[in-house]
Amino acid sequence: MIALMKRILSVSGPYQGRIKLAFVFAFLKAMLSKAPIGLSFLALSAFLQGTMTARLAVGPVGCVLLECLCQNIADRLQAAAGYMVFADLRMELGRHLRRLPMGYFTEGNIGKISSVLSTDMVFIEENCMHDIANMMSYTFAQAILVLWLAFLNPWLGLAALAVVLIVWQLGRASLGSTLAHSDVRQEQSEALTRAVLDYVEGIGIAKTFNLLGERSEQLTENFARSRKVSIEFEESQAPWMRALYLVCGLGSVLIIPLSLWLYGRGQLSITFLLGVLLFVFDLFGPIKALYSQATRLTVMNACMDRIEAVLAQPELPDRGRETLPKAGS
Repeated sequence: MIALMKRILSVSGPYQGRIKLAFVFAFLKAMLSKAPIGLSFLALSAFLQGTMTARLAVGPVGCVLLECLCQNIADRLQAAAGYMVFADLRMELGRHLRRLPMGYFTEGNIGKISSVLSTDMVFIEENCMHDIANMMSYTFAQAILVLWLAFLNPWLGLAALAVVLIVWQLGRASLGSTLAHSDVRQEQSEALTRAVLDYVEGIGIAKTFNLLGERSEQLTENFARSRKVSIEFEESQAPWMRALYLVCGLGSVLIIPLSLWLYGRGQLSITFLLGVLLFVFDLFGPIKALYSQATRLTVMNACMDRIEAVLAQPELPDRGRETLPKAGS
């Protein structure tokens, strides 16, 4: 997944700084999103010790307000950067297409070009660019929660880390499976775009020779195939997500008896035990959210392959001159 994120950064050009700054605010947002848990733990400790004050109620409110501010800044940075990156990339693609031989456009590549512009670039711009900083935020938040549990008790921290590693392995396997289906999904999107263009361009001839039924049947078959491919794409991901959610749920449930066992052996105080119970069911929330959105990155990878394939087409050699030669020369 990190490699997929790096691939987006590689095409960001001068806007990399904005995206990396969004990562900073995403990190701050992740810290602030979990700060109320720590503050609640302090409030609980103060209550048990009889030192509870009204000041402890101000902290969570301030954390929520600052979290909203950091989220807003991160969203603005990455959304604006995504728009500017792909505005430049569209201009680059336009300049590149002007220099390609006409044979490229007559070999059935109009559908590919239209699909790249209308589907691939739009998907990355509207989905992946907006979620990159959020995914980093989920990663930071999960690390913070595991470290917090390790602070309460090292054995609890190791148990949480073991669950995270299992989920990470499942996530890697699911991304590998989804990558293959992403290519098929985007290729079918191109086939559908080509079929629509062929139908629209040939509608005059089809009407003249009374072939509308045949042509519309071909288009309908393409829509049906696209629906089938999209459903298969989702179904390929479902077993992995079920396994991932099951591991996270079991991990949360098993930490409770482990905490009670440690409390019974005197290795965990009542305050720390209540602290564990305070956030145990949100313990693996960030990594679940991370992998529930990571599928978009695999589709982005297929989109980037198709964009780069068009940009890699060899251009016609340009041997023209900047100025017209003088007469007789």
